[in-house]
Amino acid sequence: MRRVSLTLLCLTGSLSVARAATPSLPNPAAAPVCALPTGPLPTQTRAVFLLDTSGSMRGIGDGQADIFERVKVSINVYVRAEQPDHVDLVTFDSGVRTQRGYDLPGAAGRFNGDLAALRADGRNTYLYRSLQAALTPLTGADRYLTRVFVLTDGIDNDSSRAATAQSALAAFTGRGQLDTLHYVALGATVPADAARALAASAYADTQTVPVGEVPDLTLVAAGDGLRTVTDVGKVSAPYPDGTPLALSSGTTGVTLAQATAQGGLTRLSVPPRLPHGTAALLCAPSARADAPARRVLLRLNIGTDPALSWLNPAADRTLAAGETVNLRYRAAPDLNLDGAAVEGLNGTLLEGVLEHQPGSREFTVRLTNRGVQPGRILSPSLALAGGRRLALPIITGDEGGRVVAAVNPVGSAATATPASPVSSGPVSGDSGRSAAGLLAAGLLGGAALLGLLFVFWRRRRGRRVVPAAPVSAPPPAVEGLEYREDRTLALVTATGDVSSVKMPLGGAFDLGQIASVPHLSGFRAEQHRDGLSIITVPADLEVSQGARLLQAGDVVRPGTLLGVAVARLSRAPHPPLGSLVGLGLPLRLLADGVTLHVTGPYGDHAFTLGAGITDLGAAFQAPALAGVRVSSSGPRVLLADVPSHLRLHRSEDAAPLRPGTYLPPASELTFSND
Repeated sequence: MRRVSLTLLCLTGSLSVARAATPSLPNPAAAPVCALPTGPLPTQTRAVFLLDTSGSMRGIGDGQADIFERVKVSINVYVRAEQPDHVDLVTFDSGVRTQRGYDLPGAAGRFNGDLAALRADGRNTYLYRSLQAALTPLTGADRYLTRVFVLTDGIDNDSSRAATAQSALAAFTGRGQLDTLHYVALGATVPADAARALAASAYADTQTVPVGEVPDLTLVAAGDGLRTVTDVGKVSAPYPDGTPLALSSGTTGVTLAQATAQGGLTRLSVPPRLPHGTAALLCAPSARADAPARRVLLRLNIGTDPALSWLNPAADRTLAAGETVNLRYRAAPDLNLDGAAVEGLNGTLLEGVLEHQPGSREFTVRLTNRGVQPGRILSPSLALAGGRRLALPIITGDEGGRVVAAVNPVGSAATATPASPVSSGPVSGDSGRSAAGLLAAGLLGGAALLGLLFVFWRRRRGRRVVPAAPVSAPPPAVEGLEYREDRTLALVTATGDVSSVKMPLGGAFDLGQIASVPHLSGFRAEQHRDGLSIITVPADLEVSQGARLLQAGDVVRPGTLLGVAVARLSRAPHPPLGSLVGLGLPLRLLADGVTLHVTGPYGDHAFTLGAGITDLGAAFQAPALAGVRVSSSGPRVLLADVPSHLRLHRSEDAAPLRPGTYLPPASELTFSND
């Protein structure tokens, strides 16, 4: 679940949003031509904000109004509402000033902080040069559907003419077929050369906002983008009533059941057993003749069963060859998982394994790419013993990676259900009598055992002792990694203990995740023909070979001992995280009404509060949170107590939250050894 804090709503007393009246279409005769693009289709969304930080945005110089803080709030509102998977924030005045990217929701706190810290104190508006620099590096059209927002109150005043409106738009060479650009003039007119270039493009439009007002960016971009459909009777169609619609899909039987938009909605007709994640393109004519047609990519996730609660919806489901994703679920109390299996993958080269402990409601579906064609979309399902099938999220093949033949590691145990022996003929009378005798003996023995147990229980009843609550001790810090001659990996702790890590034989892996060591989160590597290839080393983690720090691209030879040190205190070892250890670090606490979410880079765990006081350590089975006590108070959550080993503070500042205060929508968890 995507969440971004409400920090910026406090920057101004209220958000004045310009909501233009819904435009009426000039009597369109027919829906536009609609064709679903060929090739890999995006499965995630990206928002790019090119924000003018010249002084005129604060009413200085030739500026007409002080709107900068409210424009920042408008950006924040858009991100919270649309929940893009990635955000690029680019600021400019005399050229590009800052250019930062954020993978959400993991980097939501950093995004909020950077956005809040922006200041409009530049002296120029080098618009075209900056737009060209912002569009040039945008790639990944097969993964992201991108919306670009240009927010400025001026015109280009770059005397060098190093770039033009045409050259800036042409720099978007990595543009996908469904990407869009929205030029928003804040209390100013759109320059004539920019208007011509934007009108000539197939993907851009312009909008003008009156002086002193700011746009609602969700309305600016309404009618395009990527939408997930879970109810074919209520498909978003944010167009004026009566707007003619068209639909394109590569799947037979997916059609429009309602040919025009009514009340912002339309309806679809789909065949039975529609594959989860089926793509379709919904098209509508633009309200303005000079703007391109509106197109929405639909992902049809029809029939999602409420019997499953997905615990890590942020998991990366775009897999290169050899890569693995673990999807974690909690089953409804009445759902029987005995005999369940992952199906729908025969002949696809996607391997699916169900990992489930008897008696537990939580389970994991492990999916590994063994050679899926890049761009191919697969729809696995969970088949229950009674014949019921539950749809699982789509998996998309990606380029790169390497496939290594799957081998069961020495010492690993594979759980299998033994096949029942099948008799080739009728059972003889002797066999039947023997079986009956054994059954009778078993019943007598069982009765005797129950009697003994009852006597023992009666004797113990009067002197039963309640065991003391376990005391969790912080785990020893990992200070070394041993990459052995046999190409296996082991952790070396500060006390000298060595423990092996079940490292995948092929494909990239996150060491913190597979080793359940939070402060190694983000250290990614993969097996290479020459050794262990380093993919990513977090900036706040130091991994050394002798006196040299390792970096991305290095290859570690077998038989090497590596040193590990934290470069900042937030990487220090914490008390045991229990069931939360797979989320990675850092951890954040999100309050959504009376439902609390603990989120990390790898996923999200949720818990809905009941009556009375709840200890989060017990609720999430995480000793690290023991003593954090909360209670529901109407629609909000009240903080009752915080233990000394932990500090809870808002995402935007370091001031600790005190008992007796309400939890904000987003807060950070910091341990005493941070």
